[in-house]
Amino acid sequence: MIHALRSTVLLLIAVCFLACRQQPSGSKPPVRSSGEIEAREDSLQLQAAYARQRLIQWSITPDAETRAIHANSEEDAADDPAIWVHPTDVSRSMIYGSNKKGGLASYNLTGEEVAYYAIGNVNNVDILDQFPLGKDRVPILGCSNRTHQSIDLFRIDMPTGELKPVTTDTLFTDPALVDDIYGFCFAVDRQTNTAYCVINAKNGLVQQFRMVDKGGRIAMELARSIQMDSQPEGMVADAETGFLYIGEEGRGIWKTAIDPSAGTQKTLIKGSDDSNPNISYDIEGLSMYKDGDSGYLVASSQGNFSYAVFERLGDNRYVGSFKIVDGNGLDGVEETDGLDIVRDSLSPMYPRGLLVVQDGFNYEGETMVPQNFKLISMTKVLELLK
Repeated sequence: MIHALRSTVLLLIAVCFLACRQQPSGSKPPVRSSGEIEAREDSLQLQAAYARQRLIQWSITPDAETRAIHANSEEDAADDPAIWVHPTDVSRSMIYGSNKKGGLASYNLTGEEVAYYAIGNVNNVDILDQFPLGKDRVPILGCSNRTHQSIDLFRIDMPTGELKPVTTDTLFTDPALVDDIYGFCFAVDRQTNTAYCVINAKNGLVQQFRMVDKGGRIAMELARSIQMDSQPEGMVADAETGFLYIGEEGRGIWKTAIDPSAGTQKTLIKGSDDSNPNISYDIEGLSMYKDGDSGYLVASSQGNFSYAVFERLGDNRYVGSFKIVDGNGLDGVEETDGLDIVRDSLSPMYPRGLLVVQDGFNYEGETMVPQNFKLISMTKVLELLK
């Protein structure tokens, strides 16, 4: 946090970045220590991030938020959300949010916490619908667990959204290869009807594991490895087009085939790197809005508190960037790690889908409180892009 006894120099810097923040008078200074933040690793970086955010022209406001996560306001703890759409009653859909300081929470669509699972320091989370397990097809939630250096998989209980373990054993990563597990996503190869778990690590290694049904439990088989030049994290797969997208935090977004036979071949998406003035590292969360044969790839641009949008098809042309600012009685969003999108009509508030993003600076009035997740109607995003 920016402590009250900081030097005069740091106080002056704080005044500068307050002037950059786009919000009403009585602006709220961050209260994180420089050692616990990313864009805020020093006050000059923070000031620059707000200044870069001002250059983003498109803006929208949040519609709702989850309760604050189980952490202190000083901690960078919330990370990645995943949305589960209930198959028979969309009003009972759930949001699962990771907590890097101890677990995973579930929330309803109004942001109320339903359950908390103290399973370890969970980083990234994803959901796979209709996985064939035993005689059933069930929704599976998966996540990267940094406490145990493992892949954790759960079956989502249909009526309640409760998480139930579903693996043959703890799925540990290989410590000789994986230097701190980070990113996680599911991928499905429609050509072979094969489902995969994909992880990445701090040392740049990406591993893709085949999911295998072992008597109603899930086991893993390594299908391929890809070595990135630097640390990746956010990932998303598009089963319909057959591509896996990997965000390399300090480089851009890479595209490779889900089919493991593609090996290490990958392509950097044009406009996802620093050649685009609206991209400011780190590249963090990735998600996809699928609308029939079209749609969008959305990425968190953490260095300017914004979101870059690319076409889903073809060469993934860059479309534009937007930011989430104060409105509807809620604070705006900064320094997003993970995000998730669904296109299902969930309620009158979310008729064309829902965007959920992690908020790195969460405020109640003038006070910084523990981080949370913000909910935004996809209608707002689509109106910007039309």
